[in-house]
Amino acid sequence: MFIDAIFYLVSILLISNSLLILFSKNVYRSAVFLAFSMLCFAAMYFMLSAEFIGVIQILVYVGAVSVLIALSVMLVKDIEKSTDNNRLLYYSSAIGLIFLVSISFFILNFEWNEFSRNILDGSNCLLSNCGSEPAILIESTNWLGKLITTDFMIAFQLSGLILLASLIGALALLRIRMNDDSK
Repeated sequence: MFIDAIFYLVSILLISNSLLILFSKNVYRSAVFLAFSMLCFAAMYFMLSAEFIGVIQILVYVGAVSVLIALSVMLVKDIEKSTDNNRLLYYSSAIGLIFLVSISFFILNFEWNEFSRNILDGSNCLLSNCGSEPAILIESTNWLGKLITTDFMIAFQLSGLILLASLIGALALLRIRMNDDSK
């Protein structure tokens, strides 16, 4: 019962922050609402016992992507002009409404219980160990941590270097722009 209440609270926060992202006139506030909605997604992952994905959600999306959005907003010169209503608002609203109706139709007409039974009955490694491999739903954090630090170490380090290079490049562009504006 307590978990259900937490789930509904996090869901309401997620939906409200998502709507605030869409309807906020200020770009900075939209970035803050985006960070809060990403935190709500991380809370959902924690409730699904996917702690590793929740931590990655917080580190990568809440931390890095929010900072990247804030830096890119700072690099844009005419923020006031960029938040004006645009002429495609009605078309995009119609497309969004069509998408929402089709997704709702799918969710209401799908056989979720049969789908869940097929997943739980069809996988041998979902809840129990398969030889030396851990179960997917029980020890995913340890297993993913070992994969990142052994098999995918080079890719993990390269992605960190790419993010560092993009941050340095953005700061260099900001410094050049500040020097040009001061002259």
